[in-house]
Amino acid sequence: MINISMIRMNLLVLKMVMIVCLLTSISCSFLGDDEQELPPIYFVETPVKISTQIPISTPTLIPTPTFTPEPQVVTVDDLIYEVKNVMSSVYSYQYSLEADVFMDAGGIIVPVSMTGNGITEDKTANNYFSTGLFGIVTTEYYLQDSNYVFKQNQVSGEWEEFSGTPIGILPVDFWNNTGLKLLDLDFDYAEDFDSKYGDIITLVTDDSEASTLLEILGSANTENIVLRNLNLQVDIKKSNLYVDELRAEFVISNGGEFISEVLGVPALSEVGAAEALIEIQFSDIGQARVKDLIQHEK
Repeated sequence: MINISMIRMNLLVLKMVMIVCLLTSISCSFLGDDEQELPPIYFVETPVKISTQIPISTPTLIPTPTFTPEPQVVTVDDLIYEVKNVMSSVYSYQYSLEADVFMDAGGIIVPVSMTGNGITEDKTANNYFSTGLFGIVTTEYYLQDSNYVFKQNQVSGEWEEFSGTPIGILPVDFWNNTGLKLLDLDFDYAEDFDSKYGDIITLVTDDSEASTLLEILGSANTENIVLRNLNLQVDIKKSNLYVDELRAEFVISNGGEFISEVLGVPALSEVGAAEALIEIQFSDIGQARVKDLIQHEK
């Protein structure tokens, strides 16, 4: 027997398939009439502006060479002129003096040592001077007030007016008289002088007219003094044009006459030539004070 339920099931499935096919056919025909073509899709690249820094060259400054003129060397005459102006206006100073004289006494050398020190202010001064001969040292003390000179009595200690030429002391007008005469000599720069270094300028001369220098040692008559082999040096400070030191080496042809006059020993006048070394140092320029002392001592 044929299974009736089976047959019914198959028919039901068949009907459902037919219905699906019919619906599909109707749908396709309906949609086919309204189909529209869509526009094509394109990808368009739009350039994006990117900020790019362009390097800007910076000009390099090239330094302009600076011309540095070579310092001009001052002539000796110009320097001496300025030094004389400065020293002639010096109001006060201190000095120290050392001198050695070697006399030729018939082949025997007789040494004479001399030392001195003084303080000068305006037209007043306080000085001392010592000499050493044959082991005997003599010291003299002087006070100066303008044109007056006072010498201390070695026995009484009193100050007495002195009319002669003081031995071994600088007169109060040294830088208005004898000192300026020395600067009037024919000077040159020392060979080892270098204007770029140091504070000292050294001038040298071999001018025989430097016999004026012997006035410092107490010689009143320098015209008859004959100098040989002179070497005079003057040290000048560049910072202020002060004379710092005087140095001299020379031979006195008639040394006996000079020594006998200075020391007051006539017997030495027969001595022959004498070799002399002198050094004078200046210090405390503008600082010395002696006026009160001299007024008190007078």
